[in-house]
Amino acid sequence: MNLPIQTFTGATTMETVLVWLAAAAFLVGAIINASGHPAIRTTFVRLGFPPWWCWVTSALEFLTAVLLVTAGGRMFGVGLGACIMLTAIAAIVRARYYRELPPPLIFLVLLALAGLSSHA
Repeated sequence: MNLPIQTFTGATTMETVLVWLAAAAFLVGAIINASGHPAIRTTFVRLGFPPWWCWVTSALEFLTAVLLVTAGGRMFGVGLGACIMLTAIAAIVRARYYRELPPPLIFLVLLALAGLSSHA
């Protein structure tokens, strides 16, 4: 299949797996936030965001996933994803809603691993 963009393939299998795993995590996050489920909107409000912010976050997470797997776009994806996750962590800490910390911390670790590969 010929895609209009070239997808990322790493120099090693581990590098490829890490990048695609990070992209998959952001894609799942984008789908969950795009659902706009009342519990998700309530969580965003509790963290100080407007209820519609879940859709903005979803679009940014989807863009991060696409950039991570696009040849030449990985570092932009890592940067965008890190901004999203650091903002989420700051909002969670500010609101003292610490039980919500694990997902953004895991996403941030995945991004760091994807960004630290040899051909970043």
